[in-house]
Amino acid sequence: MFASYNLFFIVLCYLLLLFAVAYYAEKKEKAGKSIVNNPYIYSLSLAVYCTSWTFYGSVGKAATSGLSFLTTYLGPTLIAAIWLVVLKKVVKIAKTNRITTISDFIGSRYGKSLSLSAIVTIVAVVGIAPYLGLQIKAIISTFTIISGEAKGSSAAGLFITLILGIFAIMFGARRLDSSERHGGLVFAIAFESIVKLIAFIIVGIFVTYGLFKGFGDIFDKIKDSEYSVLLFLGTGTGTDYSEWFALLFLSMMAIMFLPRQFQMAVVENYDESHITKAAWLFPLYLLLMNIFVLPIAFGGLLLGGAGKDADYFVLTLPLNYGKQYLSLLAFIGGFSAATGMIIVEALALSTMVMNSIITPALLNFHNAPKFPIIILNIKRLIILGIIFLGYFFAISIGEFYSLVDMGLKSFEAVTLFAPAFLLGLYWKKGTKAGAITGITVGFVVWFYTLIIPALIKAGIIKNIGLIGSMIDSKMLNPISLFGIKGLGKWGNSLFWSMLFNLMFYIGISIFTKQSKDEEIQSLIFVESYEKAKTLAHSSSYTVSDIEDILAQYLGKHEAKEAIRIFLLKKKRKQDELTSKELFELRNEAEKILSGAIGSSIAAIIFENKLVLTEKERGELSQSIKHITENLRLSRQELADANRELSYLKEFSENIIESAPIGITTVDSLLRVRYWNKEMEIITGIKKSDAFNNSLILLLPWIPGNALLENEPKEIVFHTPSHQIFKINISPFKDPSGYLAGGYIVILEDITEKKKMEEQLFQTSKLASIGKLTAGISHEIGNPLASISSLVQELMLLNLDHTATIQSSITLGKEFDNSEIDFINESLKTINSHIERIARIVRSLGDFARISSTEKTASNISEILDRTINLVKYDKRFKNIHLDIEIGDIPRLIVNPDQIQQVFLNLILNALDAMPEGGRLYIKIKKAGNFIELIFHDTGVGIDESVMDKIFDPFFTTKPFGKGTGLGLSICYGIIREHNGTITAKSKKGEGTTFVIKLPI
Repeated sequence: MFASYNLFFIVLCYLLLLFAVAYYAEKKEKAGKSIVNNPYIYSLSLAVYCTSWTFYGSVGKAATSGLSFLTTYLGPTLIAAIWLVVLKKVVKIAKTNRITTISDFIGSRYGKSLSLSAIVTIVAVVGIAPYLGLQIKAIISTFTIISGEAKGSSAAGLFITLILGIFAIMFGARRLDSSERHGGLVFAIAFESIVKLIAFIIVGIFVTYGLFKGFGDIFDKIKDSEYSVLLFLGTGTGTDYSEWFALLFLSMMAIMFLPRQFQMAVVENYDESHITKAAWLFPLYLLLMNIFVLPIAFGGLLLGGAGKDADYFVLTLPLNYGKQYLSLLAFIGGFSAATGMIIVEALALSTMVMNSIITPALLNFHNAPKFPIIILNIKRLIILGIIFLGYFFAISIGEFYSLVDMGLKSFEAVTLFAPAFLLGLYWKKGTKAGAITGITVGFVVWFYTLIIPALIKAGIIKNIGLIGSMIDSKMLNPISLFGIKGLGKWGNSLFWSMLFNLMFYIGISIFTKQSKDEEIQSLIFVESYEKAKTLAHSSSYTVSDIEDILAQYLGKHEAKEAIRIFLLKKKRKQDELTSKELFELRNEAEKILSGAIGSSIAAIIFENKLVLTEKERGELSQSIKHITENLRLSRQELADANRELSYLKEFSENIIESAPIGITTVDSLLRVRYWNKEMEIITGIKKSDAFNNSLILLLPWIPGNALLENEPKEIVFHTPSHQIFKINISPFKDPSGYLAGGYIVILEDITEKKKMEEQLFQTSKLASIGKLTAGISHEIGNPLASISSLVQELMLLNLDHTATIQSSITLGKEFDNSEIDFINESLKTINSHIERIARIVRSLGDFARISSTEKTASNISEILDRTINLVKYDKRFKNIHLDIEIGDIPRLIVNPDQIQQVFLNLILNALDAMPEGGRLYIKIKKAGNFIELIFHDTGVGIDESVMDKIFDPFFTTKPFGKGTGLGLSICYGIIREHNGTITAKSKKGEGTTFVIKLPI
């Protein structure tokens, strides 16, 4: 046991350590060496989710209800899987609109509604009170256990609550600035996350391996005990399936909508990319935190502990077995878990109350002396009030409930935000009226089904009169509302509150109309800010009006700088802004203010000036001016931001300067405004000579009409010096997509690339010739053999003309006519074979010649005929049944040699695919503005798993040595060069079809 004063000293030292850690982190951040801006600290800060509920309550829940404790951690793990989509979108919206609380987020979504924001705040404060009470109850109970003094526990709890309140003020209310990021607090929470994890794991190891012989020993013993039912789910196990689902859903919603989680996950996010790593690091943390929950819970039961005391097995087991310092470590771990939650929750809730309730209520009291100091002190009192609200809940109702049961009441409360929040992100038709009604009705059901029974149990409300009649009635019994049983305690409240919430939200949204502000905000949240701009109409504000308003709250210099940056971004002068751009400027100014005082108040300030009288506007402006004096960014911070922007500008210019391609920008009159180093190398024209001169005069070989069209395009052209350039021309556009005047021109010298392509093309042709050689040599050999045979036959005949005549005279024998016929027939056959050989050799010569790069009007069917005449000499072609169907097609502007190469590659591939013969079907037809060519074979086909690779260079499905893998890649390049497409469909054993489309 430890003396009370020693424990107070330890608690105070730990809180001072947390503050020192936070101060160190803030100091490093101000020095530009942030230790907070990394995904690991961000992930650990999210572990503020693991409170004393996790440290103590999970063990108690496991000891009484078995596996149901897992739902609290499975829910966040499941929801983390969609963080990359949902949470990133929320963070992006919050940063863009300078949103700092969940109430501001929901209120901003529905037309920047102050009333809705206030309702969300009230629900959050009332709903989180049980959760704060849980933490304070855990601190009081553990303080009593470890000190061994039950007397004075309430006083000790009151003192500790006061200390926590003071430290919460030190962390979050040293100055009035709700827009700042609390880097020190984030680091302190990450630190306490490590402390509670280490403490819990050490206690778990002690119980598992010190008091038992490991996990197996504990689970074997629990199976043979009266507590074996805790290992299962279902009826009779302490956790029904309906209850399991309800608890799982509640924890999924809690990780998104608890104010402290919104603070850490959204407001304190430095970089959206951190979410990617947190999506797996945070679930890993939860896994480590829960490894020893069951061993500690079961171990406590097996060692004689009672289920009602199981919440504190983590503390009592080491204490009962003489490990006082281990129990002290457990106490510090539990205190750390509770402290982190209380401080962050109090900070988040106080900011919500200030932005949504207090600041709007005090606008008319701005003339009070030292008004800003009064506002700051009110925020401090609110922090204390919120923490003490939890204290009163703990001492009045907490003794009747376990830690987990108290926490689940808060989970149910924040789940009420889910319809308005989540549907508001993806459904544009949701209205403010629907959101207000849905949340309000859901809150009433929550209060009736969970809080009223708790107040009756604590004796605060008597179960008599009207309340007694309602409670005892079958239809209005809060435990089984409307007479429906079997949902479970948490399932009952969840089902009915969410049902009424959704029903009223969707129903009223369908039957009510959005205001203009709601419509704009719905587009900002659901789609994008750019689309919302299209709803902007003329504004009654001028640039001077907007600058004056900003100057009242930010200072004249800051206001002028904000206007200057906006005009620079739009590339316009002050008097050149359109009505639409004035509306955008108004929105930008509103965002700047909303980061300091909340989006709802900023929206009130920027209401159209015609709505308020000049006197009212003056009073409102004066009030806000006093409130925001402590919210202004320092000049030093602005200077730092300006230096950072200058660095980024210089960095970007260095990238463009070192780019291996020529880049130039021209204005609407085609005068050069920028000329990088590569442009100097390519053109031989220096930057100083090019600047402000016409691009047409500097580069006369660029087609002038290409620069006069307002569409992006890419063209290839030859210069008089026989160079080949590829040029990309893109018109400048503003963020909304409208043309802003001027062009960016990117020039790339592709002379060498074209030469290499031509060499590759010729190499492919030679490869194709080699492929044909085997078959053609056979074809040439046949006629040569016939010629040789005929010549030998002729040589055996006596064809000497004189001898034949003399023989006829002497012998009286006439010359044999059959021999003369044979001679004539043989000569004709010889001549036919010689002509056939000549045709083969001529075809090879035509194909092998160096091709032209020019495109001419060509007949596609003639190119196909020439290709088939070349291929038909291949011996494999004899077993192929060829079907050709050619429709009425016009002549195309193509390179005939390249198109013949494509046809040849496809036909040869078809022959390779049909070694035993088959059918080759070729069809050419007109399809709209294209000519469609289809090559279909009945060969072996291609495996579907490699279909996306067949056009890659050097990829082949043929055996090693049978193909280069270049054929289809070259075909793809040729067709793309002709602005066409080539696609393939195939299945193993069902043949292959290639479809080519060439523009007419």
